[in-house]
Amino acid sequence: MYLSTGSRWFRLDRHAGVRPTLPAAITAIMQNGMLDRTFQDALIPEFLFPALADQEPWQGGLGDTKTFTRKGLLTPVTTAITGSDASANTYSIEQWSVIMDQYGNSVDTNLLQSAMTLASKFLADVQQLGINAGQSINQIARNKLYAAYMGGSTWCTTAGSSDTSIIVQSVNGFANVMVNGVLTPVSAGNPLNVTINGVANTVTGVNAGTSTLTLGTARVDVQGDPVIAANAPNIIRPSGISTGFNLIAGSVATLALFRSAVARLRSMNVPTFGGYYTAHIDATTEQELFNDADFKQALQGRVDSPIWQGLSIGRFSGIDWVRNIECPTVASGTGGSTVTAHRPIVMGANTLVAAPFADTGSLLAGTGVEDVPSVRMVNAANSVDVALIVRPPQDRLQQNISTTWSWVGDFGVPSDSLTGDAALYKRAVVVEHA
Repeated sequence: MYLSTGSRWFRLDRHAGVRPTLPAAITAIMQNGMLDRTFQDALIPEFLFPALADQEPWQGGLGDTKTFTRKGLLTPVTTAITGSDASANTYSIEQWSVIMDQYGNSVDTNLLQSAMTLASKFLADVQQLGINAGQSINQIARNKLYAAYMGGSTWCTTAGSSDTSIIVQSVNGFANVMVNGVLTPVSAGNPLNVTINGVANTVTGVNAGTSTLTLGTARVDVQGDPVIAANAPNIIRPSGISTGFNLIAGSVATLALFRSAVARLRSMNVPTFGGYYTAHIDATTEQELFNDADFKQALQGRVDSPIWQGLSIGRFSGIDWVRNIECPTVASGTGGSTVTAHRPIVMGANTLVAAPFADTGSLLAGTGVEDVPSVRMVNAANSVDVALIVRPPQDRLQQNISTTWSWVGDFGVPSDSLTGDAALYKRAVVVEHA
């Protein structure tokens, strides 16, 4: 069965493989790489956090957990052993995990409805799908990163009488404690040491649904009281503010805050990206920095970024300054809602690990239908390959094309509790400001 030669519609007869079953315009797009290019071009500008992740592909079933092990250091020996035999020593280990999960989304294109603008409608759908994939996986990586590096630092949101529970703004970083190198849920037997308004206490339980911490010692809760875990990562705020609750409109970003972040990373021996740490900043952070005299003076000595190119303001003050509108914001300040808290992050190397499923692109191998649908891996960023799937029409009228992206894996945040100070995570620093 054929349509008239003047129509942009397509042949309905089927041949072996997926391409002959698709409209001619789509077949041409797939053959010359335009489809991949459209998907990839839409993806890359939104794919900033995963681009810095180290790649650790693995195989496993959905829901499986893979555990990584990191070694500590031997204690330096500065005392002479002259006349004695050397003593045997040991080093500690710590572990962190990733979970095999699947993410994806799909768009259907009705070819009959868009017959007059077939190619452009299909490309528009693919582009929107690419943007969705980029934002989705970027936020998956971002949320894992910020859950770790903003964890263990919060404040009381609800005043209460003397008891052993406290409602807080976030329970991230309070649910687990390191026991013999393994992150273990807190309990009465494995409490997490904290300070609440400067007074020592412990956390023995966490209810994430109600944002409630169970304490080892009863206390009277006061709204705004800072709750800081003993292993909390270093977070830098203006004027030495302890939590976001105390931010005010004048708590703005300055170069001095970011210099403190660089000093912190260097003091913890965190490796750089070619001599520079990477700061992800949103538009508000950038605007406030340009109001800072020190920043504008340092900017005069900038060099271009070979990694981020047009996405970067430049490299100076030990930082590669990257524009990233996906940096999170939260309602904060006195009363918890008077200002918007911005959270740029300064990252060193090996901060984030992408652990994708190793063989997503070959799931149909050996089935005899490898070409139906078309499944191709699009390398959108270092360590992240997204499956682009085009399924031929399944309806009787052969009118609905389905295009899907899929990613299987997880992002992990390695801990570094065995070196340096007590902070559990040390390879990045969040700078929180109003």
